[in-house]
Amino acid sequence: MIGAIRSEIRKVFTTRLWWGMGLGMAVLAALISMGFAALLGNAAMTGGDNNGQGNPFANMTVGTAQLIYNAGIIQQMTILFPLALGVLLITSEYRHKTISATFLSTPNRWVVLLSKMVAVAVTGALYAVVHAIASVAGGASIIKFVKNQPTMLGETEVWKSLGIGLIAFAIWMLFGFGVGMLIRNQIAAVLLAVGATFVVQIALNIIFSVKEWYSAMKWIPGNLTANMVITSDPTAGQTVDPATQSQYFAHWWQAGLVLAAYAAVLAVVGAWLTTRRDVA
Repeated sequence: MIGAIRSEIRKVFTTRLWWGMGLGMAVLAALISMGFAALLGNAAMTGGDNNGQGNPFANMTVGTAQLIYNAGIIQQMTILFPLALGVLLITSEYRHKTISATFLSTPNRWVVLLSKMVAVAVTGALYAVVHAIASVAGGASIIKFVKNQPTMLGETEVWKSLGIGLIAFAIWMLFGFGVGMLIRNQIAAVLLAVGATFVVQIALNIIFSVKEWYSAMKWIPGNLTANMVITSDPTAGQTVDPATQSQYFAHWWQAGLVLAAYAAVLAVVGAWLTTRRDVA
């Protein structure tokens, strides 16, 4: 099993795909983080003279720092990269017919697939590290040199948030891997995964908001991810709207368990189908 895992990890890092997508993700993460940091001190966002009540950017707090350094995740943009890579890593094996040789060298397909899942999770965690470095570099530079505000990088909760990002990215990679096993056509799988994540989630958020089904919003994968990485209130307790509070689980690990359950269902069903399908 250990040998199979090492083989799958080497397989990931011997291609140019992982670092090419990682570079694109890092640039986007830094830019979005810088954009969020530029909003600091913008009291006009509240739409009234209420001293920034309910505005996460009115004052620099630990929660605001978490919001800035995880801005790409909150916007559901940078999570598309580990998702897409998870899809591509498995569908490319079907596309180039290398999956047949892999199954022949290791006849137990479950060992192969579990090894691939571990390799995918490790790659996702690595992407999270790259994402954190890029986001902090971009956001902190604006906070410190443009806004003259504390970066909050000395706060434990900020680093806890970035650490939770490793779990979130690993789960999103497994999401993509699961979709790729279910839909072996590479183009169709990528379009479905990215489309469902970006377009469908936005549509669901709008529908649930209009219908005032606020408690249902916390079950959407993108919102679960935001719930995981934002562990402190960005408004420092100013917002007490029950409708807003009902959109999130009380603890980050609760959101993490639900998100992991979604990914596990996709991965297990996809793996089960793969063990029963004929591979050309």
